[in-house]
Amino acid sequence: MVTLAREKHDVPSSTSATPAVDTTDWLKTAAIIFVSIDHFGYFFVEDEGWWTTFARLGAPPFFFLVGYAESRTVPLYWIWLGVILTVLDSWNADWTWVAPNILLSFALIRIARPYVNSLVRHYGWAAFAFLVVALLVVVPPAEKLVDYGAEGWLWALFGLFQRQHGSGDRLPAPAKLESGHRPIWMTENPRLMRLLACIVAAVVYFWQEQKEFTFPPIQFTVFILEIGVLSVGLCLFMRGPSRIQPPEPIAAVMRFIGRHTLEIYAIQLAASELLVKFMPDLAP
Repeated sequence: MVTLAREKHDVPSSTSATPAVDTTDWLKTAAIIFVSIDHFGYFFVEDEGWWTTFARLGAPPFFFLVGYAESRTVPLYWIWLGVILTVLDSWNADWTWVAPNILLSFALIRIARPYVNSLVRHYGWAAFAFLVVALLVVVPPAEKLVDYGAEGWLWALFGLFQRQHGSGDRLPAPAKLESGHRPIWMTENPRLMRLLACIVAAVVYFWQEQKEFTFPPIQFTVFILEIGVLSVGLCLFMRGPSRIQPPEPIAAVMRFIGRHTLEIYAIQLAASELLVKFMPDLAP
């Protein structure tokens, strides 16, 4: 779902001729695999229960990375690919309303992120509480307005706090000088905020996905466990060269995926939509 442009200061340096595999490459590669599982089960498998269960690991990392990245640029191809994929989805649904594609939600998050970041840095816990409550309030209407709705935005908020926690840069210089005079509700604690944001995002994700798919008990248990493991992993996430470097042929593939995740997602989804449209016998 996301090709996130690498920020210049985030590109890991390497003394070797080939760049190291980044932790983001691992995360994006895993996420696009689960997205592929989701699409295959949805379009081509009659009993998609377990496919859908494991595929729930696909979307959260992408929203997390959109919130984590500091870039303010919204690539135009996010917009036109999102529109095209939304139209294809509606076409297959006999031109009924469908939630706009997830790429358009990524664009909205990218636009809003600098303002959210500034709000939190200046108003601390007050801003955190306002943002979380506001997103919880809009969960029901947002699910029809954008793909994954407010549950996706909560994962992005978690990503923003994880970035602040990892950077160690909590407040702008003027605010730091005045921190002793700031009331507690206007201070910030990225370490605790990122943990609370993670918990809220995970709980809302459980609630919304169970509401949509009605998993039976065993699948819902697996779903909870896998999202729990993912949440812990994202809490430990730091951008940089990975400690685990795979053999070069695999590393080359992972670097390619890391740089072209959105294109892979869009081609895969568009191909699936067109296949079931023109070859309906392939659909379950």
